[in-house]
Amino acid sequence: MGKRAAPFFYLLQAWAPPSNGYHVIRQRMRNNTGRTNWTDRLALALVILAPVLVKLPLILGLRIADPTPLYSRLASELTMAHPGNPTLDPNIAFTSQTLGHRAALDLLSGHMPWWNYFQGVGMPLAGEMQSAALFPLTPLLALPNGQLYMHIILQIIAGIFTVLLMRRLGMGTVAATLVGVLYEFNGTYAWLANAVINPIAFLPMILLGVEAVRARFSQPPDGLAGHSTGWCWIPVGLALSLYAGFPETAYLNGLLIGVWTLVRLIGLGSVRVGARYLSGVAGGAVVGMLLSAPILIAFTDFLLVANVGGHGGDGFRHMHLPAGNIVNLTLPYLFGHLGELPIPVGNGAFWGNVGGYAGMALVALGLVGAAGALRDGTYRALRLALATWAAVTMAATYGAPVITPLVTSIPAVGTAAFFRYFCASWQFSLSVLAGFAVQDLATASARRPGWQFWTGLAAAFAVTVAALTPAAPTLVGLPLTPWFQRSLMVGEAVLGGFALLGGLPLATRHRALLVAILAGLEAMLLFIVPLRSLPSAAVVETRGVTFLQQHLGQQRFYSLGPVTPNYGAYFGIAGINHNDMPLPRAWVDHVVKHLDDNTIDVLFTGFSRASASGPTALDNLLRNLDAYRQLGVKYVLGGPTNASDWTPPGSAAQQSGNSAGPLPPDGHAAFMVPLPNRGTVTQVGLFLGTYGGKSDGRLTVKLCAVDTCAQGSLVLDHPADNAYVSIPLDSGLTVAGGQARLDLQRTGGTQPLVLWMYPALPDSTRTLALDGGFAFDGFAPKLSLTLDAEGPLHPVFHDRVMTVYELDNPAPYFAAEGCTLSIQSREALVADCPTAVPLRRLELAMAGWSATVNGSPQAVAADGPLFQRIDLPAGRSVVTFRFQPPSISLGYVLLVLGLVALMAANWWDGRIGGRPSSPGASV
Repeated sequence: MGKRAAPFFYLLQAWAPPSNGYHVIRQRMRNNTGRTNWTDRLALALVILAPVLVKLPLILGLRIADPTPLYSRLASELTMAHPGNPTLDPNIAFTSQTLGHRAALDLLSGHMPWWNYFQGVGMPLAGEMQSAALFPLTPLLALPNGQLYMHIILQIIAGIFTVLLMRRLGMGTVAATLVGVLYEFNGTYAWLANAVINPIAFLPMILLGVEAVRARFSQPPDGLAGHSTGWCWIPVGLALSLYAGFPETAYLNGLLIGVWTLVRLIGLGSVRVGARYLSGVAGGAVVGMLLSAPILIAFTDFLLVANVGGHGGDGFRHMHLPAGNIVNLTLPYLFGHLGELPIPVGNGAFWGNVGGYAGMALVALGLVGAAGALRDGTYRALRLALATWAAVTMAATYGAPVITPLVTSIPAVGTAAFFRYFCASWQFSLSVLAGFAVQDLATASARRPGWQFWTGLAAAFAVTVAALTPAAPTLVGLPLTPWFQRSLMVGEAVLGGFALLGGLPLATRHRALLVAILAGLEAMLLFIVPLRSLPSAAVVETRGVTFLQQHLGQQRFYSLGPVTPNYGAYFGIAGINHNDMPLPRAWVDHVVKHLDDNTIDVLFTGFSRASASGPTALDNLLRNLDAYRQLGVKYVLGGPTNASDWTPPGSAAQQSGNSAGPLPPDGHAAFMVPLPNRGTVTQVGLFLGTYGGKSDGRLTVKLCAVDTCAQGSLVLDHPADNAYVSIPLDSGLTVAGGQARLDLQRTGGTQPLVLWMYPALPDSTRTLALDGGFAFDGFAPKLSLTLDAEGPLHPVFHDRVMTVYELDNPAPYFAAEGCTLSIQSREALVADCPTAVPLRRLELAMAGWSATVNGSPQAVAADGPLFQRIDLPAGRSVVTFRFQPPSISLGYVLLVLGLVALMAANWWDGRIGGRPSSPGASV
């Protein structure tokens, strides 16, 4: 190999020892003259550079890739260049970024990231899986923009190994490069960015190992006879898939790997040869599981005591995507950017459950590649298997009768969100079929494409038209949105371009090249669309975080908004909020029973409500203050105005059906509004529409409870539009539940003003009167009542994004009656005790905790349903605590066995790698 090729192979050599995969790669990329094929080097260069170039604006800072400004509720300023969501799953922040960053810091400080002190009352970190705590790329998350670089590297890995796999199958350089580009810019990578995407990079890596095993018993189509090297990609790829942090994706991809492996039995000639092939693949899988033993044991130990949300029982067996959104497979942005469905096709659940798209080119070429199986005797079975896999999994995703029950009857599929996580596997299948289609074009004997090409284009067009049918009734008479028009134009351009290229008198290889370029460009174009919705500028206010870092100590905080879960772990401050899965079952039960009975079990966020008509998070905080104190909660975080802003049940949660009630000059309105159970109301906030800040005049409010009233007024001097406008009361109004009468009087003014109202809940607030002839029966005003901070919550810090309130008398993290404690960290302290006493520790009791007292092991017992206790002797005690999964010693032993097996197999492959295989049937 020439020296000019070396840079590309240094990268690949880092992933495989020279005696293994690198040997195959080096030989694979030589032509018959023994010289390096420059087109292969160009193919690898393209799949390496393409993700970097597409995301260059993010690397240069023209768009902010860091999810903190969008999801932490700490941004005081945020500039969005384009509307829409940059990704569909906010767990890019809540789990992947925050918990991954914590794991990275632990690893870089020399600690195994087994435990997370900064979420709930403590819980496993690596065993939670979504943190990808032990994944080799996770340390990048300690860097600014580390998540961006991690995602780019994952795309590059996906592209490289897809190209190598296609070359192993004998595809030409153009076709192999197209498959690599299509897969590294697939719809899952475009629409999701949390741990879901981590394992999909290793699907082609494992299949490359499968093909390497098969090559030992067959004559590969490109003439590389029987090279056995490359087996190691099976265990390495499998282990990386599991360490990557999302076992659902890894498992569903594993089903496709199983299908691929069985289909490739065809052509091996005899049962004996086939058995040896299957044993080689199975051996790789076993070694991969051995290598994954530490993370699998940590995960399994956690599952034994975990709340898994909707993954228990039937889980997602009866769920699927709305059939009316099938058209988004080929025209993903037909109805708008991510999160938008301006035309009522399907329902909003589509965006919350979809896992990706295909695109017109991928579907069209996939159909062409599948049709080509009729003339391809070499890979006919593989083509048909991939086409069947794509068709069946997509049909199950959209709830096809018969098919969906059959698919969900496969073990563990029904308990996974298969409709979201199957996407990567059918995208890969279609990408490979698209590569076969281009290969067919490049090797066709005639200068015109065969009937398979035209049939595939016609089928893609027919599928799209059929998918548009459910939307047709809603489209009649509606103006076409720019998104709708542009999406149709892109789809028409792709199909029209393919048809034009099929009709022009071109050399077959030139036609194949142009078709591949058009398909690759569409994939990158669709990928770029969500990136436009990233913020172009932001200011993240961290003074409140710094205050907590300096004053929190070993205590905890609870947030009603700012520092969303699990950003406490990101910043190293312990917050009891959580937004995660799995979670400790004991902790979730305690939250629902003792802290907030209206929270969603896996979403203890401080603002998410199980029932819009139930108590607010603030209501339950004030009602259960002692329960929060017992957890060691010292601070409560509220919004920048007042942590005690209270909104009527249902008001803040109402997202649709709102109405604007005009309040004319000198107009009057009166309402009956509910009141919080306790506190003193100091100001009233009304959600006003001011027509771009033009409203004027004076607005006076009067709030009366029983026989007591308080009032206040505000001059409307360019007030904010579609926002709460706060009106201070001249005296506080003490309330104790029930209802109050709210009177509004507008004096003077010439510009319009509206009061936003929402559909009231039955038997709750209602409009008494609204001047100007407007009646809103069954509607209530969108308002907030600010409660006096006097009482149990004392403000101690304020900035533009949060107010920090101190809660008096929180329980200490360590407590031992009569002892003097010198606390060094959450894991170490020195105690001086006059007599033997128990030491109580406010950390979740769970199997795996151990302690030492003066160097001697001490059993860690449970203290109540949540916390820990050990016994201290009289005198001076040096105490340390440690957590590791209970069976992790076995995991380490299995890991060593896996490494030994991998090295032994690698050595053996190095010895026989150049030997030709035994005679057998052709591929």
